[in-house]
Amino acid sequence: MKRILIVLIGAVALVVSGCSKEPKEYPTAVTAEAASLIGEAQFAMQIREFPRAEDLIQRALKLREDMPEYWVSLGMARIRQDNSSGARKAYEQAIKLHLARYKKLKEPSDLMQQAFVTALLGKNDEALKILEKALKTHPDSEVVKKMADPRGLPRTFKTPEFKALAL
Repeated sequence: MKRILIVLIGAVALVVSGCSKEPKEYPTAVTAEAASLIGEAQFAMQIREFPRAEDLIQRALKLREDMPEYWVSLGMARIRQDNSSGARKAYEQAIKLHLARYKKLKEPSDLMQQAFVTALLGKNDEALKILEKALKTHPDSEVVKKMADPRGLPRTFKTPEFKALAL
């Protein structure tokens, strides 16, 4: 289940980052280097080298501070090191970036990510309200339907893997 959660987060991050149309243009080499660092950080997380993962993520953020998925990863690395205040700051930054991206692009996946990170902050009720809003705003979105399904995000809240990453 732990690997499924990590793969799910990674897959959503790749899909969302591919949809991103940020105002600032980054050279392809910078984006590729940041993605490479994140990939290495994900591996470090899998083998429980959390300080190394945090360092790699911070290096990626120096290149692409606009990526909310990177901030979520930073929060996860920090929570694994019992740095709750640092994790909170990273999760809050991720929410701000997802909210800004949603306001610009109106992509339902950004609302889903916002709900996920809100739950990581320990605000499950608020996360469920975001899901409800998403269902009303994007009733035909398959992503929203899957996440709002009782087997989707609400079930994820109850998993030990999610609880280990949440505040």
